[in-house]
Amino acid sequence: MLNFDFMPVFLIIQKIFFIACSIFYLIFALIVVKQVASMSKNVKDKLNPILISFSFIHLVFAIFLIFIVIVWL
Repeated sequence: MLNFDFMPVFLIIQKIFFIACSIFYLIFALIVVKQVASMSKNVKDKLNPILISFSFIHLVFAIFLIFIVIVWL
C-alpha cells in the first residue's frame, strides 16, 4: 500500500486557484477603470474626479492582492 501525502499537492492546487481568482479580479478592476473613464467623458459631473480616483485605488488594491497571494501562499 502506498502512503502518499496529499497536503503539498493540495497546497499547490490552492495557490493556483487563488492566483487565478486574483487575476480574474484584476481583469474586473481594469474593466471598472475603463468604464468609469468612459462614463466620465460622457457624463459631466463634479464627482467625476472622485470616482476616477476610487476606481484607480480599486485597481491598485487588486494588483496588491495578486502580490499578497503570490508571496504569502
